Amino acid sequence: MSSKDFLDLEQQDELLPPKVQQQLPSTSNGQHQRLALRWYLGLGFLSLLALWFALPGLTCLGSAAYGVAYWMLKQPKVWTAPLVPGAQLGNFTVPKILHQTWKSRVIPDKWKAAQQSCQSLHPDWEYKLWTDADGLEFIEKHYPEFLPTYLAYPYNIQRADAIRYFILYHYGGVYIDLDMGCRKPLDFMRQYNFTAPLTYPGGLSNDVMAAMPGDAYLGRVLAHLKAWNRFMVIKYIQVMFSTGPMFLTTQYSLSGNKFDVAVIPPAMYGKYDKSGDAYFYHLHGSSWHEHDAKLPAVFCIMCMKLGECTASTFLAQPAALSC
Repeated sequence: MSSKDFLDLEQQDELLPPKVQQQLPSTSNGQHQRLALRWYLGLGFLSLLALWFALPGLTCLGSAAYGVAYWMLKQPKVWTAPLVPGAQLGNFTVPKILHQTWKSRVIPDKWKAAQQSCQSLHPDWEYKLWTDADGLEFIEKHYPEFLPTYLAYPYNIQRADAIRYFILYHYGGVYIDLDMGCRKPLDFMRQYNFTAPLTYPGGLSNDVMAAMPGDAYLGRVLAHLKAWNRFMVIKYIQVMFSTGPMFLTTQYSLSGNKFDVAVIPPAMYGKYDKSGDAYFYHLHGSSWHEHDAKLPAVFCIMCMKLGECTASTFLAQPAALSC
């Protein structure tokens, strides 16, 4: 008997007398119900999965947007103004310690001059170069409760970000990336409880920072590192929001007391605004950046504009921070 001699079960049912059809079990309805249930369960699972991935990102984006809005639309109350030659500085709260980090004690040749420039301008400061091994030992000894999170970071740059916060909170002093050089002494950064650069399009950078030991704002930063260690699909976004500048800015925007934080104006920072007499110079760094940093989605996140604010307006009026 060939396959052509067989009729579909539903077709066979249709050929039976009506009374017999009524006595047959309704298999098609049960199949439809089971199929629908599978669809609902599948959609529910996908929805939960989407929320698992999306909610941390949405939380970060919302918080970061608030931070950008604060910087763009409200002029910060505490500023470090360019120093006048010979002017008397105020009381110092930050100790004379210069911190830098690298994976080993072998510094790449391209950064040695920048490293030396900062040391030469601060001959009476204590200098500390923290290697990856030093950082791990420091966390194990002083902050063992953070060790699981520290080891769980998928990217080394996240540990490099986190360790600088812990070092400054514990010892105080000034931290500066190895791909940044010093043009002038950094004593002006010792006058406030915490100081960091103001960067475009708005917010704080973590490539150079100063803090007094036990600073309250840094305490908040440390307390929220564990909660913000989330998977965010794209490496660039995950690093920036979990430990990097966007994380630092988010914690500032959510902080109740913003007046203990001083910011270095863009002209003094010298990375994006070249119009002033900068205290720093910047070499090519960000070696952890990969192709994902060029994705349009990342560009949109990092270059948010509010209202009529534009890049040219911001850079033309770095001190006003209003459009």
